[in-house]
Amino acid sequence: IYKNIMEALYKIIFLFLLVVYTAIRMYYTKDYFKSKKTKARNKFMEKALTYLVAVGMILFPLIWIFSDFFVAFDINMPLVLRVVGVVISTFSLVFFAYVHKTLGKNWSPILEIREGHNLITSGPYKWIRHPMYTQVWLWAIAQFLIIANWIAGLSGIFTWTILYFLRIPQEEKMMEQQFGQKYVMYKKITGRILPRLKKIRK
Repeated sequence: IYKNIMEALYKIIFLFLLVVYTAIRMYYTKDYFKSKKTKARNKFMEKALTYLVAVGMILFPLIWIFSDFFVAFDINMPLVLRVVGVVISTFSLVFFAYVHKTLGKNWSPILEIREGHNLITSGPYKWIRHPMYTQVWLWAIAQFLIIANWIAGLSGIFTWTILYFLRIPQEEKMMEQQFGQKYVMYKKITGRILPRLKKIRK
């Protein structure tokens, strides 16, 4: 009985976190539809990858929450790790809102250049070129720890890994084409998803 109660609690917690995550994204998405896009890269593939990640980070977790479909793949995860997952996901949500606020109208769910697109170098972008990706990595790891299931838990890491490694080279190339030497110099003083240690010491 205790195990069932705890499992139900984890499902409620993760559902709440997922709702908050969605609310933050929807709040900042309104500006995306208002601005004009001037350049897009691999639009079909980008949309396909975005849907793939949605399956791993939204659909499969929802199936786990509302059914026992994946119960055969449950992991006997220690309580402390599941609590760590909740802590990481909570931090990632705060960071998510911070990154979105800093990025403002420059955010896009796929590889696009917007009208009046700026190279943001303030806030988390002072140290990291892709803090939004940092946040998603944290969320994907937290998803695995909280859900503790080989399918619904790892689906986020698996699908995000595919998108990340296919998108990153294309995105950096697009940014260099858009901002030229300015972005090349920016790359030298920032980390991709983690700060450069030398930058921190300064």
